[in-house]
Amino acid sequence: MNRGALSLLSNYGGDSSDEEVPNGRVSVKRCASEEDLSNKRLPVPDIICRNSVNKDVPIDDPSLHNGHIRSFPHERGNWVTYVYIPYEPNDLCIDELIAHIINSLSQFSFHTMNNFHISLTRTVILKHHWIELFIKSVREKLSSFRKFVVIFDSLKVYCNEERTRTFLAIRIRSGYDTLIRLVENLDNCLAEFQLPPFYKDPSFHMSIASCVGDFEKEVAEMLPNLNATIQKICINQSQNNWYNYVTHIECKCGNKLFTFNMN
Repeated sequence: MNRGALSLLSNYGGDSSDEEVPNGRVSVKRCASEEDLSNKRLPVPDIICRNSVNKDVPIDDPSLHNGHIRSFPHERGNWVTYVYIPYEPNDLCIDELIAHIINSLSQFSFHTMNNFHISLTRTVILKHHWIELFIKSVREKLSSFRKFVVIFDSLKVYCNEERTRTFLAIRIRSGYDTLIRLVENLDNCLAEFQLPPFYKDPSFHMSIASCVGDFEKEVAEMLPNLNATIQKICINQSQNNWYNYVTHIECKCGNKLFTFNMN
């Protein structure tokens, strides 16, 4: 090492003595302040912020399902649930009959229901951790019921509790006593979870079409003539479409489907 380098080291040692610094060492890196760190962080892209806020929160768009408005706001952990008797038409005659009915009421913009069923409970909200216990209770309450026949009757119009939707339905003429006993047993299941029972003095029916708005009064005035026409049509159709042989009951819970076979 030449004399110039030794001179520089000597001057450095004299200006900054190890005795002035604990442990005899000094870090040459400056501690970054919080302000410096915040300035150096890259901003989160807007698209990620939007996705994180809206993640798993469905957007209710009535235009995607014939104007149907959600009765319950979506909330994580809540499962929309109802119990019902499903109905599968035996042939295409029932579809033709419904098409005729809808055409006769064209001013109300009715749409055929996606699936046909007879409700046995209200639509209620179950917490996720209740589902297993609720299904177990329903299965126990329905275990003693045997298969039975439901016979359909004439048309009737209904409106939902919010008065936002009108339903055209076929009333039940036979099988009423069994339906009442089913509802009583299911009401007991609902009571275990402090959920509301089915309607008092229920009018059992199968909805076949619905439209947006409250048109119960207007449609009811047209039903006598429409029922007379339907009776004439049914004479020429198979009677197999005018009853339902009930072999099982279903429970829709969110996106889960549970089936309860009857004896």
